[in-house]
Amino acid sequence: MAVRRIVYKRERIVPVRFSRCAAAVPANTYAPDPDDRGYTGYHGPVVGVCRDDRARIRVLRDLLDPNAPLYVTSEDPSKLQIRVPAAGQPLPGGGHADIEFVTAGDTGDVKVQVRAQAADGPIVAELTVHISRVTTIRCAAHRTAIYAPPGPRSAANTTTRSFAGMRALIAEVNRQWRPAGISFNVDTWKDDTNLTNQVPRNGVNPVDGILLCPIYGTSPPTPNENFDRLMNTNKVANRLNIYFVRQIQAPPDPATGVAPNYIGFGSSSQVGLVVSDNLGDLETEAHTVSHELGHILTLAGSGHATVNDSHSDDDPRFDITVANRRHDLWSRRRLMYYMVGLQAADRTGSGGRYSFAGTDAGYGEGRSGHMITIKNLTGDPTDNEYTDARNKARTLP
Repeated sequence: MAVRRIVYKRERIVPVRFSRCAAAVPANTYAPDPDDRGYTGYHGPVVGVCRDDRARIRVLRDLLDPNAPLYVTSEDPSKLQIRVPAAGQPLPGGGHADIEFVTAGDTGDVKVQVRAQAADGPIVAELTVHISRVTTIRCAAHRTAIYAPPGPRSAANTTTRSFAGMRALIAEVNRQWRPAGISFNVDTWKDDTNLTNQVPRNGVNPVDGILLCPIYGTSPPTPNENFDRLMNTNKVANRLNIYFVRQIQAPPDPATGVAPNYIGFGSSSQVGLVVSDNLGDLETEAHTVSHELGHILTLAGSGHATVNDSHSDDDPRFDITVANRRHDLWSRRRLMYYMVGLQAADRTGSGGRYSFAGTDAGYGEGRSGHMITIKNLTGDPTDNEYTDARNKARTLP
């Protein structure tokens, strides 16, 4: 099982890698995305899995013959048990193979080991599994109507989402957040939330069914009065409040006359978020809600000078007047990447904030990813999201 590679000066040889299992997984099995960005803090990739959960990870023969014999073992079977492949059996041949394991310990770290030639052979790769207990955040969901008095509420100014649709959405959100050990429990459902006191913005009057908000990211920050008014409309105490509205729109850009639509805002200070009735599949719409929840849990924002710098594409040297952003695949794999869609139609032209090539970050063509980082890389204040989110979650309802 020789590795042949031409190396100039020096290079770290990684014959076996781990990645998220992009294929469909069985019910009650999770497919977390390993944080494989360098070797800082962990000797190899690390992934979050909840206690007693079953997880599936893909093993890649990166610099090996596709038939090279590999075996998977647990560093400590009392904390983690390998279920696929069966004990003593090698991985099937091919460029990749999926493994399944169950976390049996309490909390802390345990390693999945890939061994060459035999079940007791030399270790050629390790995946650190970070086990956590689930932290639950209580939430309230609002079917919201937006209109000017005297109204009334109607189908045209009320969110199109049903409570059944919201439940399916939150279930998918919880699947995406599961590797971080955070669960959102909606125990209050309100269908009587009406925002009727919007104020004009930049000379533009409110319109029925549309939350009128300024564009975030301006310097100095622009007040967002209507968002704040919504966050205090029919608010449920001791809950993270989620408002579903028909549409969110910013005032027209004076230069172009175009009024951009937004799909969501989340506020840590308000402990609430709003999302619009964007059309898409369940995974995409849940990604939007998960992303806004990330803002409430201070993902990507910790360490920045301003709250506007709160996405994974924010360069530590970022200046609001300079389009200086990161668009590498690691950034686009993260939940807190600014854009949900990666297609050309979702981005600006050459030299703009979203100018990049390649639109498959491992989640399918045109999708950004759901990864929540565990590592804390030097020089990146948008990092360390797993710890930041769990610390913040403990302060919420």
